[in-house]
Amino acid sequence: GTSTLLVLYAIPLDVENGKSSTQYSDDIFGTDGDPVNVRSQASACSRGQLEYVPAESDLFVNGVLEVPIDNNIAGEASGTVVNWVTAAAQELLIGSGVSLFDFTQIMHIIPDEASWGGAAAWAYLPGSVSAFRDSYADRMGVQLHEFGHNLGLHHSGNGDKSYAD
Repeated sequence: GTSTLLVLYAIPLDVENGKSSTQYSDDIFGTDGDPVNVRSQASACSRGQLEYVPAESDLFVNGVLEVPIDNNIAGEASGTVVNWVTAAAQELLIGSGVSLFDFTQIMHIIPDEASWGGAAAWAYLPGSVSAFRDSYADRMGVQLHEFGHNLGLHHSGNGDKSYAD
């Protein structure tokens, strides 16, 4: 099937992401010619059964919504930052006829300075929300790993370690 993916690109007061929203759009959807991206690889891996398409609206640029937040995030728990970004995104969408519930999946890109508890990213299992440290948000293996959780896939648990897959 088709999964409409909205990328929420956090813009906090105190720190910045390592790449621009345009660069992330290319990494995720191939919007500027990147031939190896989440969209292409999910389709290839699923033999055409799963396609990630960028969210569309006058407010988004190639599936990415830049979301300024009125908070400093250094040292804040990534889940707290996701809540702030979600609330700010909902405010941006008021009156547009667009809702966050219109999209199959929502990917948050948050600067590394938030507190991640050692994780590169996390996602609801199953669910529609994932969150990525900006230094891992362009890594194909991390992207597809977390999106797999959104689709209901667990770690294999191969051997005696949960990440042995």
